[in-house]
Amino acid sequence: MKQNDDKRRSFLKQIFAGTALVAGSALVGKKAKAQETGTVDRPDEVLYKKTDAFKKYYDTLR
Repeated sequence: MKQNDDKRRSFLKQIFAGTALVAGSALVGKKAKAQETGTVDRPDEVLYKKTDAFKKYYDTLR
């Protein structure tokens, strides 16, 4: 019985130490920032072409 208690305690200590290590590394890490980029206006950009397949697809959605 004593051996089982020691194994359980050892296991729990390892789990706790691992959790503390992961949490500590998450707190220490740098925060990532997105780079600011300018917006690009593309008024003449066509994202799709109206084809027969396109029309059939949209007709099936109704």
